[in-house]
Amino acid sequence: MAVVRDKFDFEVGQLVKSPCIDCKDKEKIPQCSDSCPILDQVRTRLARGISSTYSAFDPTP
Repeated sequence: MAVVRDKFDFEVGQLVKSPCIDCKDKEKIPQCSDSCPILDQVRTRLARGISSTYSAFDPTP
């Protein structure tokens, strides 16, 4: 699946509380994280964001 980058990170929002805190399956952490639909949604939204901070990193030696 291709990631469509269409929002800046400040438009995506902030995660203020882990969805795992109130999860009914939290005793299975971290094994359950790869199959969790809520964490998948969080990862997808974060992956769509474009960083709004400037980086002066120059990868050329």
